[in-house]
Amino acid sequence: MDDLYFEGEENQQESTIDIQRFWRALLKKWWLWSIITIAVSIPWILYVKAEKPIYQASSTIQFQEFDGQTNRQLVQYREQKFTSRSFAEEIAKEMGLALEVEPYSEGQHPIRHHVFSDFSTSGSPVTGRYVMRFTSGDSMSLYKLPAENEPELSDEKLYAGLVTSAMDSLIAVNGLYFRLADELPQFPEEIFFRINSFRSTVTSFQNRVDVYFGRSGSVMEVVLQDHDPFLVAEMTNRLTQIYIRESIGVSKGAESNYGQLLRERLDSAEQKMRTAQDELSQYRARHGMDLTDELKKLNSDLEKYNTAYEVLHDNNDALNQLAKKIRTANSGDEPDPKDLNNSLRDIYHQILELPIFDNDVNAKLALGKFERYEEKYDEQVRRTSAINRKSVEYATEIIAIFKEIDSVVANKFIENKKDLRVLNENISTINLKLKKHPEKLAEYTRLEENERNARAIWESQKNSYDKFALNSATESTKISVIDEAIPPDYPVNRNKKRKAAAGVSGAFFLGVFVVLGIEFLDKSLKTVVDVKNNLKVNVLGTIPDIDFEDLNEFQDNEKARLVDNQLVTHNYSPTPIGEAYRSLRTSIMFSKVAGRVQTLVITSFAPGDGKSFTAANLAITMAQHKSNTLLVDTDLRRGVLHNTFGLTKEPGFSTYLTNNLPIPEIIQETHIPNLSIVSCGALIPNPSELLGSHQMKRFLDDVRRRFDLIIFDTPPLNAATDAVVIGTQVDANVLVVRSGKTHRDVAKQKMELYQHVPAKIIGVILNGAGEEYAHEGYSYYHY
Repeated sequence: MDDLYFEGEENQQESTIDIQRFWRALLKKWWLWSIITIAVSIPWILYVKAEKPIYQASSTIQFQEFDGQTNRQLVQYREQKFTSRSFAEEIAKEMGLALEVEPYSEGQHPIRHHVFSDFSTSGSPVTGRYVMRFTSGDSMSLYKLPAENEPELSDEKLYAGLVTSAMDSLIAVNGLYFRLADELPQFPEEIFFRINSFRSTVTSFQNRVDVYFGRSGSVMEVVLQDHDPFLVAEMTNRLTQIYIRESIGVSKGAESNYGQLLRERLDSAEQKMRTAQDELSQYRARHGMDLTDELKKLNSDLEKYNTAYEVLHDNNDALNQLAKKIRTANSGDEPDPKDLNNSLRDIYHQILELPIFDNDVNAKLALGKFERYEEKYDEQVRRTSAINRKSVEYATEIIAIFKEIDSVVANKFIENKKDLRVLNENISTINLKLKKHPEKLAEYTRLEENERNARAIWESQKNSYDKFALNSATESTKISVIDEAIPPDYPVNRNKKRKAAAGVSGAFFLGVFVVLGIEFLDKSLKTVVDVKNNLKVNVLGTIPDIDFEDLNEFQDNEKARLVDNQLVTHNYSPTPIGEAYRSLRTSIMFSKVAGRVQTLVITSFAPGDGKSFTAANLAITMAQHKSNTLLVDTDLRRGVLHNTFGLTKEPGFSTYLTNNLPIPEIIQETHIPNLSIVSCGALIPNPSELLGSHQMKRFLDDVRRRFDLIIFDTPPLNAATDAVVIGTQVDANVLVVRSGKTHRDVAKQKMELYQHVPAKIIGVILNGAGEEYAHEGYSYYHY
């Protein structure tokens, strides 16, 4: 099939994108992108509405170097220092960022500085929920509440004292260091607060802080975000102050507020450590060192005996379980040497590998003997069989070893029982001694624990103070704050309407993208442009889609008249589908490639494309044009034209090909003037061979003399090649494509059948096209 069989120069051009197809898809599937838009927009709007306001404050710092220069390495160092985790941890500790004060009055956002004048934490504060309870007598108490999963526990009292003392002195409990505010507002009886995880607090702080440097590197802007406008400004200012202090420090002779705070923490920790040490020393002096050493030795021996008892008891249980498995595997009978149980061998291996046999000489000897005979037995079985004489001998030896192991196990049970009894007696003796001094032991343990904790706190505070003193030694850079942070008036996310509108727009474009994606992935041929781009064939006409829902209620012979009256009327009533077929008739009659067409083959790519329906109605329109038309049903496998026109199936075309009947005997007249039908006839086994026979050629020669136009309705191309066989003998071939159903890849594959045969394809009929794909005059009947 040559390229000259395709009409129009545009068929030779490169494929183009059919923009109108995608536009029609958007109009047709408006419900899909509408659902997606609504489904995405509603959650987004609810999220934006519930989003907490975020306030942003910024502070500007200026660096003045003594040499007047700022190198890039110094800028990078400053930025890395500000964004480092160690600096973030220092900030989180000193500013007490792990603190979260709960609302203490309805409708009022809690402000921590209304409660605490100073609040900081260690690097590992005790997380959880706390409560401060105030009484009328100007006293307060601090409690740690039990966790939600431990409701049976009571509140743990951490501190009790006067409110004025808590204002003046630094309170240190559970890694928390705080003073109450000097001018307390009217508090309720209880104030609750929570200490969050220190690690998550540091990570959250790093995510909320940004640092920007000027082009020269001498100016740095610190930006911080938070939900509280006053707190974010205060935090930003304190952040810059801490950074300045950490960067350049102060002179040795001067005492900064930070140094005073560290000094007070160190003095408080040292006083508590001295007190704990004195209490422990006095206790030791009253009761002597012998009691302490004896208690330690008793505890050590008790732990040792308990551990030995548990290990021996567990190993004895494991040995007992394996012994039960041996009894279960033997079922009370002695093992058969001709059928040695492999699972039994594995159990004995597990027994000898138990830790309690590590120092047992008899067990080690039995294991070595067991492995040697086991290796000989396995090798003999591999070379011969399990019932071989030598294999039976080795198996008998292994069974004898089993009995030796059973003896070793029995002795081990006796030995374990004795050892367990001795250990139990030792444990009872030590417990009896310990019960004689319970109060002394408990008091000593408590005092020793207090001393260790106090010393650890003092060492931590001393390290912090030493680090501060070292940083205060010199000053190499002058750092000043140009602009301090002020409380912002509006949140940075205040324009919720714009944010919601952006989300709705995004949801809309998402819906459009989904519809366009579905349309892009749809590989069916829908439009004229699709056919031309993929098949490189001219489109002769488009037939609108037809609703046949009511036709199923009628018989086949009634369907033809109903379809005919509905689509192609005798009086040329202006129906859109009738005009579509008349337009198709004009395209075929005046085809520039085919010239005068007398014989025409109509086929399709797959069943259901509408080739028989198209052939019947095209024949009707040709007959209405006063052309003597013959419609031949050459679908010798599943012909349907005799049902369409209410005619008999036999005699038909297959009868002519096999029995050589006269042509007039197979031609049947229809109710349409100038239209005759040749039905398919009876089924035959070899239709393709007969359609290419000399009898077929004689038929063509005869009907060409009798009729002006002969139309052949052939089987689909994916069912048989009959259409190609007949197509080489006629003037023109027409392919029917079902809009939205015919797959483009299948169509391309079947078009290759015509590549090397002398068949002339004049074009394609696009059948079942919707109103948007039909010819331009379709809407004329629906205005």
